[in-house]
Amino acid sequence: MQFGDWRVRYGRWIGCIGMLLLVGWGAAVAAVELRADQAIYPLGQSVEWLRDPARLLTADDVLQSPAGDWQPSRHPVPNLGYSDAAVWFRVGLHNHNASGHWYLVINYPLIRNLDLYVVRNGAVAEVFKTGDRYEFHARPIEHRDFVFPVDIAPGQDVALLIRVSGPYAQQMPISLKSERAILQDEMMSSLLHGLFFGFVLVMALYNFFVFLGTREPCYFYYVLFSLSIGMFQFIQQGFAYQLLWPEEIWWQNKSTGIFIHLSLLSSYLFVTDFLNLKQQLPRFYRAFSLVALLALGTLLLTPFINEFYVMQVGVMLSLPACVLGIVGGWLTWRAGRADARVFSIAWLIFLIGVIALALNKLGFVPRNFFTEHGAEVGTVVELSLLAFALAGRINQERSQRMQLELQTRELERSALLAKERALELERLSNEQLERSVRERTDDLHKALADLSDMNRKLELLNTQDPVTGVGNENSFLRALKQEWDRAHRAGESLALIVVELDGYRNVVADYGQVAAEECLKNVADILARLICRPADVITRYGDKVFGVLLPNTDGAGALFLARQIADKVHEKPFDFGICQIHASVSIGVAGERPSKMDRHKELLLSAESAVYVAQSGGGNQIQLAKMPASG
Repeated sequence: MQFGDWRVRYGRWIGCIGMLLLVGWGAAVAAVELRADQAIYPLGQSVEWLRDPARLLTADDVLQSPAGDWQPSRHPVPNLGYSDAAVWFRVGLHNHNASGHWYLVINYPLIRNLDLYVVRNGAVAEVFKTGDRYEFHARPIEHRDFVFPVDIAPGQDVALLIRVSGPYAQQMPISLKSERAILQDEMMSSLLHGLFFGFVLVMALYNFFVFLGTREPCYFYYVLFSLSIGMFQFIQQGFAYQLLWPEEIWWQNKSTGIFIHLSLLSSYLFVTDFLNLKQQLPRFYRAFSLVALLALGTLLLTPFINEFYVMQVGVMLSLPACVLGIVGGWLTWRAGRADARVFSIAWLIFLIGVIALALNKLGFVPRNFFTEHGAEVGTVVELSLLAFALAGRINQERSQRMQLELQTRELERSALLAKERALELERLSNEQLERSVRERTDDLHKALADLSDMNRKLELLNTQDPVTGVGNENSFLRALKQEWDRAHRAGESLALIVVELDGYRNVVADYGQVAAEECLKNVADILARLICRPADVITRYGDKVFGVLLPNTDGAGALFLARQIADKVHEKPFDFGICQIHASVSIGVAGERPSKMDRHKELLLSAESAVYVAQSGGGNQIQLAKMPASG
């Protein structure tokens, strides 16, 4: 019997026995089967959770806890609402015949304390401590959600323990994904969020320019409300901590509560000015003022009180604020203002989204796409309708102005001098209006030009590795295809050197992520010194892997350069002051004269296979790949 046949026949029994050994608590957890034909595993209904009111339990305590203490999840996303207690989640995994490299994804950027324990053979083998209590760059993978690498060999069992605590709603939108699935999901998510935030920014800029032209406070309050609610969503989705203040832990912890209450205050200013509540509906004005005072008081106390209470107060104040806006708009519409009808509809739609989000965070309804993103959809619809309502207000004022002009002309018919004066005033008014339109158009063009320049800068950052400063994976794959096609057309050789830092995970475990990144920077500096031709390309396309493209170079030339790289890295230890790290690299070299277009991935696979052979021999080695025969 072959080894492969033996493992297929007895793999399921070994998996069950391994799971019983792996999970040291009362009864074994039903493991999620990982198979080769599936790339995404939603784990929400496979997890169990355990409350820790005193927040004193350790991973060893949880491993010893009886099975009866654990509660099964009945929803795709476990949702426990706001709570001071810590919550433990657990789930078992069994790799039946899938790839061994997976990523655990928690699609919830706002978690203060998040600890992941990977349990193998009944004991904790790996620990990841993250959350908003640390800087963003301390995450194992720098992503706005929480992403953890999980290695599970075929036939192996692994259990995951997750501890969560903090002032935010305790939810666990958890899934296991392959690298390709993460990239596909992130592309679609980035597109949708980009459309949303781009819409909010454009609406804010447009109405700000209208405010500059009209000096109407209502437009300015609309801009404040748009930016506040947009910034709140920017924080909620994790983009703010990733892009704006990745090192400001205190501000990240306070920003959500601050922008909730800023949104409430700006909505109060906008609603009271648009509906003229102080004169038209004084009772509603006093009620809304009370909500605004509570929001202002909580905002001023935010730096000094626990975010747990700030968040709950903000969520609870949002509901009466929306209701007051809806009812006030309806009453104003009944009083004869046509634009107030659109205003009421806008706030009603926004209220539906806010209620869905509030009930979701309070734990009364399950978390799904509508309850999690309903507020964003409601924001888009509301801002659109409010802009339409403002336009209706302008039309109404314009109609009233035209009626007044007609009345004035009727009166001016009695005197030629008065009529000529009115015509002159009208001409001057039109000229001023044309100048204002031209100025606003110029300002808008300038803003669009600035936005285009910002997009170009963001595109440049998207091709650069933030740690080492060399190209990233996107630029590497693009450069590899371009150089392969160019070498094929020119009939030249193309060589690829893949450099992988040996013992990277040991460096992370012994010295920390910062020291590991410094090692990667040193390797990148060595590559930059040794590889200096303008056409050569140096990139980092994995967490510990560099790729070097050498146009018009054969395998022998690349092999000579690879020896220099290995000798230079191993020449002396990397000295960081408080520690010295003896580093080495495993290098795979592949060179070929391309005979067909679009076969560049074969060159990459050959070089990576050579690296694997070099590492299998103990590392600090160079391996020249044998290229497959061109077919």
